[in-house]
Amino acid sequence: MKEEVFAKTENEVDFQEKMFYKIGEVSQILKVKSFVIRYWESEFKQLRPSKNGTGQRVFRKKDILLLQRIKELLYEELYTIPGAKKRLQKDQRETKKAKTIEGKSTKIRQKLQNHKSKLIEIKKFLGSDSD
Repeated sequence: MKEEVFAKTENEVDFQEKMFYKIGEVSQILKVKSFVIRYWESEFKQLRPSKNGTGQRVFRKKDILLLQRIKELLYEELYTIPGAKKRLQKDQRETKKAKTIEGKSTKIRQKLQNHKSKLIEIKKFLGSDSD
């Protein structure tokens, strides 16, 4: 029996545990027609699903999440196509900036942890001298 996939809420998609989804499955998940997905693919350069051996589009979870974001921008936030493109670019820049900051924070935390460990060793060494 074929398992169906339904959206949990308006903004949260429920995925089956699969690597790839065909356009019909994505259409069901997002509740939009397949031709709409193909049109968005032609308009949004960020959306480039792979094709399988028979030439069918196959979407990964990240593609579906991007499609969901496009749908939110167009249908809920009422952006135009050009406006949605700009907003996606802005979102990507902000995500990249946040990852850069997170990476720098992680490096700083690691350095501080190393310094702390060294200081604890020095403290133990100095404490053992006084005995």
